[in-house]
Amino acid sequence: MRSSEAISSTTGYLLLKLADLAGARMEQALLPFRIRGRDLRVLAFVQDGELSQRDLCRQTGLDRTTMVAVIDELERNGYVRRDRSPSDRRKQAISVTADGSATLSEALKAVRRTEDDFLAALREDERRRLHQQLSLLYAAHDPRCHTDEMLEPGTLPASGAGVVAGTRQSEG
Repeated sequence: MRSSEAISSTTGYLLLKLADLAGARMEQALLPFRIRGRDLRVLAFVQDGELSQRDLCRQTGLDRTTMVAVIDELERNGYVRRDRSPSDRRKQAISVTADGSATLSEALKAVRRTEDDFLAALREDERRRLHQQLSLLYAAHDPRCHTDEMLEPGTLPASGAGVVAGTRQSEG
C-alpha cells in the first residue's frame, strides 16, 4: 500500500477532510450575514441571556483574545451590545440586540440548508445515526462539550450549545 493510500484510508483523515469541506460551505453560507462560524456560536449563547466575556469563553471554548475580536466584530455589526455588569462593574456583560437576534435566526436557517445539502448523500436515518455518533465522540474527547446526542440533526438545544458551523477549538 502506498503512503498516500495509507493516510487517506484512515477515519481521522476523512474526518479532517470533511471538516474542511463542511467548514468552507458553512462559512460561505454565513457571508451574507457578515458573520463567521465562531460569531454564530457566540450569538447563539448570548441569545439565551446576557453573559460575561469570561462566561462566553468558558461556554464556547474560544480563548479570551479570540473572544474579544469576535465581540468587537459583532458589536461593529450591531448584533451585540457590551455593558458594564450591574452586579460587578469590572465585568463586561454581553447581550444580543434585536438585529443580532434576527440575524441569528436567519443565519441558523442558512446553516441548516447548507447542512441538508452537505448531507444529501445520506438517508434520514443515516443522518441521525451520524449525528449521534459524532456527538458521542465529541463528548468523549471534549470535557466542556455541551451536546445532546439525542437531538435531531439540524436542531439546536435551548442553550445554543453544539453550534459549530465551521469552527474549530483551535480557531483563533
